[in-house]
Order: sequence, then C-alpha cells, then structure tokens
Amino acid sequence: MSVELLSTMSVAVLSSFSHCYAMCGGLNLAFLQCNKEAKSPFLLSLTYHLFRILAYVFLGLIFVLFGKAFALFNAKILLFVLGFFMLFLGLALIFRGKILALLERPFIFNLFAKRLWQKMNFKGVKSAVVLGFCNGFMPCGLVYFALALAMSEKSLLNGALIMLVFGLCTLPALLFFNKFFHLLGQKRIFNSLSAFIIMAQGAYLLYLGAAK
Repeated sequence: MSVELLSTMSVAVLSSFSHCYAMCGGLNLAFLQCNKEAKSPFLLSLTYHLFRILAYVFLGLIFVLFGKAFALFNAKILLFVLGFFMLFLGLALIFRGKILALLERPFIFNLFAKRLWQKMNFKGVKSAVVLGFCNGFMPCGLVYFALALAMSEKSLLNGALIMLVFGLCTLPALLFFNKFFHLLGQKRIFNSLSAFIIMAQGAYLLYLGAAK
C-alpha cells in the first residue's frame, strides 16, 4: 500500500468521527429526519453518501489535471506548494481558529444550496442523488487535504482512487451516525491525530520536492 493511500485512509477514518460530523452531520441528520418514514431510509442514506463520494472522485480528477498542468512548468515547486499547504492545514486544524473558519466558510456553497433547496424537498431518491452530490462540494479542510494529495499524483486513476478511498473511509461513520455518536467525546484526539498525519504527509512532499 502506498504512503498516499495509507495517509488518506488514516485521516479519513479519524476525521469521520470528528470533523466530518461537524461539517456534514447537520445535512445528514436533516436528510434522515425528512426520510424517516420512507420504505427504505437506509438505502436513501446510502445513495446520498455514494453520490457525495462520486463528487469527491469528480473533484479529484479535476485537481489531478490542474496538478499535471502545473507540473509541466515545475514539478518541484508543485510539491513544495502542496507540502507547505498541508503543514498550514494541519496547524489550522489543531488550533481551529479564524484561519480554519475562513477556509471552510461555505458562502458560495450556501448561495447555490439555498436556491437549489427552494426548488426541491429533501425526500426521495432524486433528493438523495442531488443533495448527496452537492454535499461533496461543501468546503472542508479534510477534503482539501485529499484533493492536494490527488493533485500531487501523476495519474488520473491514482488521483481518483485517493478520493474514492477517502470517501469510502468516511462512509461507515456518517452512514451509521446514530451508532457512533458517542465517539464525539473523543473528537479532539481524532482531530489532533488527523492533523499530525496531514503535516507528516506535507513534510514528505517537501522531502520529495527537495530530492528532485
């Protein structure tokens, strides 16, 4: 297993019980509440999250293309930029101040979401597909980490795989939110571990850039 996939899996699993609950938990609970009387609420929730993951993969492909275009000019600088970004992001996640709030401010997302939600309700398969896919575009520091990692890849397949693995590793915690809710008490530990892994990955990218 590559270092990138191991980092992705570790951060995704840890953050899914902490940061993901704070960022996506509200939308997730609202959707579940609106569909609690559906014939198969679990399948609706699964559809919602699968399309959230599909959005991650879509974004991953776009960012790999950005990375490949940037690397044509200077691959070394790309690794340095991504490495320093991960160090910065890790510190922002630890101290959780105004910088992280600015990075995760969903002003564009909210503008689009309000218009969308005025035209549709939260019920049914169609809502699960549309809302789930839109959820994938919600500003999130951990998604930024996964996208930066995907951007460092030379292959579209590898970049898409990183985002797929990231999304799938967040699936159990968000799909069974009510089962794991008690773990919120440990969110500070999970956040700190995630931040440490992100910074370690950032340092590794800086090393790769220096070695070129």
